[in-house]
Amino acid sequence: MPCDDWSALLERYRRAVLAYSQAVTSLPLTPGYHFDKVWQRAEKERAEAGISRAALLNHEHEHACLGHSLASRATAAGTQDTEELVLGDQGQSGG
Repeated sequence: MPCDDWSALLERYRRAVLAYSQAVTSLPLTPGYHFDKVWQRAEKERAEAGISRAALLNHEHEHACLGHSLASRATAAGTQDTEELVLGDQGQSGG
């Protein structure tokens, strides 16, 4: 069972991805003279999403709080690993 820290890291990652998505969505709506500022915001949100994702995956690796039950579900679902269960198509594992 995931621990409270894992759940908090997952929520942080979810919020970071949502903020990044919102920033990118606003890019085409931004007038030319404000575009650079909105682009910088999108880049900041992208970086935060990457940091949050790395923290989540690092916690999974170091703490192993997901245990065998989630790994068993990944195998039963035909997926590669727990990263794929959390990230879906967003994972960059190349598999």
